[in-house]
Amino acid sequence: MNKKILFRTTANSQLKRGYINTADGQLHFGTAGEGPVLVLIHQSSSSMEEYAALIPYLADKYQLVLFDLPGHGLSSDPSNEPGVEEFTDATLAVVDHLNIDKCSVVGHHGGALITMNFAYRFPERTDKIILSGTSGLKSEEEKVVFSENLENKKKVELDKSGQSLLLAWQRYVAYMPNADTTDILRPFMNSVMTRMRPYDAHHAVLKWDRKVALENLNVPVLLLQGMKDEFVSHQEHLLDIIPNAKRQVIEDGGAFLFFDKAKECAAIIHEFLKI
Repeated sequence: MNKKILFRTTANSQLKRGYINTADGQLHFGTAGEGPVLVLIHQSSSSMEEYAALIPYLADKYQLVLFDLPGHGLSSDPSNEPGVEEFTDATLAVVDHLNIDKCSVVGHHGGALITMNFAYRFPERTDKIILSGTSGLKSEEEKVVFSENLENKKKVELDKSGQSLLLAWQRYVAYMPNADTTDILRPFMNSVMTRMRPYDAHHAVLKWDRKVALENLNVPVLLLQGMKDEFVSHQEHLLDIIPNAKRQVIEDGGAFLFFDKAKECAAIIHEFLKI
């Protein structure tokens, strides 16, 4: 008899988990399957749970590598606020620990920025990359507005009445209108738990200037977007910037593609990587 589960990372016997010791604490990681290596980098305020639903669809074709970024999931809190460079170093630490010479990489939202930086810094270690939920470059005016909005969001705190949690839950329901309650609860719980961590990765990650990395990507790139993802804008403009890039849109996909569109995402990933 099937039963509801909250965290697929702890319920899936295919996923073998462990820890890597680094100078800045432990990194929690998991592997599943065999074949060409596919590293999966989650978004800010999430965890490797974001990609756990892909395992049933891809573990028979790839060695999947999932991990919690520093300050997320079951990884240690960093001693200083990390940004894209530090998160990229953490990705390299996982790849090196597993003795992986070359891999393809998927990243969603903030994870896409880490993915493009990994490919930029270590092209010899990178096969193909998928940048999911990343936007086109902002104008100078848009950058100012965006930075101001980030700072305002940084000041939002939990209140004892629980009203802030209710409002957050309502946002997640709106982000995933076609998902069932349990599927909404997974990313919501990740977000709530990261509020208790010392740093909110959104702020440092989203301030990173990605223009140089984008213009110097020398690997095949797939841009992926859920058309209902309100955090993505002008992604199509990146096709004019990134050499050797193509784009695919999931019409009814939102901000949490890999939670509620896992089967469709897995098919897109495989189609891109197998070519």
